[in-house]
Amino acid sequence: MNRKIGTRIRMAAPAALLAAALAVSCGGGGGSSGGMIPPPSIQPTLASIQANVFTPSCALSGCHAGASPQQGMNLSTGLAFASIVDVASAEQPARKRVDPADATGSYLFMKITGDPAITGARMPFGRPALSAEAITAIRDWIDAGAPK
Repeated sequence: MNRKIGTRIRMAAPAALLAAALAVSCGGGGGSSGGMIPPPSIQPTLASIQANVFTPSCALSGCHAGASPQQGMNLSTGLAFASIVDVASAEQPARKRVDPADATGSYLFMKITGDPAITGARMPFGRPALSAEAITAIRDWIDAGAPK
């Protein structure tokens, strides 16, 4: 009988060590985030905004991408800057889509925040509003002069 118990302990020990090692390597090591690495924050740069906002939320088929983007505004990678910075809005030509150093006067910023002065709907149309983090990054990028 003692022999069976000894065998069970010897077999269980490596399994327990493996389970503990996996828990630590997979984020089971504790901490307030459960050991998970949070997603990177959106930086106030065109590259970060493109990757985290424009591409997944705006540069979609039938929206602001492809051969006939809505309002002639193509937010696809490599095309967004020329399509928005210092370009008049199609809906309100007196306003620039992105007026460098003036986020609150930029029509794109007005559209994503649902400003009452916009024509049409808040963007992204038919989708959830952008996160506060995304809106802040876009505002800060524009206010910094909307650098390429």
